[in-house]
Amino acid sequence: MRPLSDTSESASPAKSPPSEQNLRFILGLKLSQLRKQKGLPLKDVASRADLAISYLNEIEKGKKYPKPEKILALAKALGTTYDELVSLQLGEKLHPLSGVLKSGVLEEIPLEVFGLTPTGLLEIMSASPEKISALFDTFVKIAHRFDVTIEHLLLAAMRSYVEQNQNYFEDVELTAEKFRTQHEWARTQTPDLAKLREHLTKRHGYTIDDSVLPNRTDLQDMRAITFGGETPQPRMFLNSRLSLWQQAFLLAREIGYREMDLVEPVTTSPIVKVTSFDQLLNNFRASYFAGAMLLDRHLLVSDLRQFFARTQWDGNMLVAINRRYQATPEMFFHRLSQIVPRFFGLEQMYFVRFDHHRGTTDVRIGKELHYQRMHGTHSVGVNEHYCRRWVSLRSLVELDARRAREGSALIVAGAQRSRFYASNDEYFSISLAHPRSANPEMNSCVTLGFVMNDALKKSVNFWNDPTLPSALVGDTCERCGIADCESRAVPAGIRQREDRRARQLAALAQLQVEV
Repeated sequence: MRPLSDTSESASPAKSPPSEQNLRFILGLKLSQLRKQKGLPLKDVASRADLAISYLNEIEKGKKYPKPEKILALAKALGTTYDELVSLQLGEKLHPLSGVLKSGVLEEIPLEVFGLTPTGLLEIMSASPEKISALFDTFVKIAHRFDVTIEHLLLAAMRSYVEQNQNYFEDVELTAEKFRTQHEWARTQTPDLAKLREHLTKRHGYTIDDSVLPNRTDLQDMRAITFGGETPQPRMFLNSRLSLWQQAFLLAREIGYREMDLVEPVTTSPIVKVTSFDQLLNNFRASYFAGAMLLDRHLLVSDLRQFFARTQWDGNMLVAINRRYQATPEMFFHRLSQIVPRFFGLEQMYFVRFDHHRGTTDVRIGKELHYQRMHGTHSVGVNEHYCRRWVSLRSLVELDARRAREGSALIVAGAQRSRFYASNDEYFSISLAHPRSANPEMNSCVTLGFVMNDALKKSVNFWNDPTLPSALVGDTCERCGIADCESRAVPAGIRQREDRRARQLAALAQLQVEV
């Protein structure tokens, strides 16, 4: 996908012509600016051009694009030319804004996720176009510096959408339950792979091939590919190297596409190329449907109530619940992140997956969600060293040590009370660390973290289990102010620079008082 910074004029000839929406944007912005520069009220320009005030207002807001004769009348009313009004140029000061509008970038951004509409955005632009242009120019330069693409932006927007809804969508839950009821599929803790496969082939005309992907070198890492999703005879390629549960999930996801009329000509897992926000949304909803089908919320809530009712932490019980559903630890915890806030009132929480390549010290975040409150540890630079005191990283260390003795089917459960050094915020976290099925050299740890509040203490009886570790934690070693930390991986370079700058500012303020 093209970079977000690709808004230059030199790139524009290779692009398709500006959309009707962007033409309306540019004309509306020009009219608004010209009218304000000349100090003319809306009604005066409307009178001179023989237009209704309401119609001119809609033109300026980018809602309407007038016919040529009306543009000519507006040009005369404003003392300019027809060619100047229909030109795509906005002048030197608004050059960055012009580039953004003509590039089509704004059309690819799901404004509604951020509570905006195209009209609302144009009103913001019209109020202070030069400042907005400078702001866009800044964004473009940052995007160029860090190689940010539209894909990054769409993925971030998708995550914001999920977080805003606390990753719970009742309409999809009900669709999954309605499907199960209509087809008389009983609620079970283990998926019926044959039944899912039969439904797709007999009811929807699917052809399912599970031999191609494992034998294509460049496609061996693909979990599934479906062609012809918009046709009566789709063709699905399923990777037979996946576990039976993973295969069942992908089949259920295809059913989700069909049940919710989410038309996609080609779908892949994982997504290889992001083309639009709707593509991401359709993939998410179909995947949510699959999770709701295979990990029934009613059964899970019942199991979790028993687990949370215990007065002592029991990691073996948590692993046993996970194995009972045959889901991967990641899918299991992701599903818990959907139902725990809804059914247990634990709304201030986060979900995160750490990935660790065995034999190295490299630990990266693979996925994260935050509800209501951002958890600082997971919002820092990708090349920093995450605090080794968190249960997630401790569990990865334990898993790596035990794998040599106990094999690759091992799951390590952990729990911990943590207090943030910088803010004193307290969290209760539970984790499952496990080997990655697709790559035996990779370990992952999924974690659910909850703010230590009254809701947690009411719902989780073992929150104060004295056998559980409590730790003072930081975000990353580079930013941490904990002195003499036994787990520190690198010096606190960023923290030291921030402290030095704070001292300089304090000294500057003192000098200003003295003079």
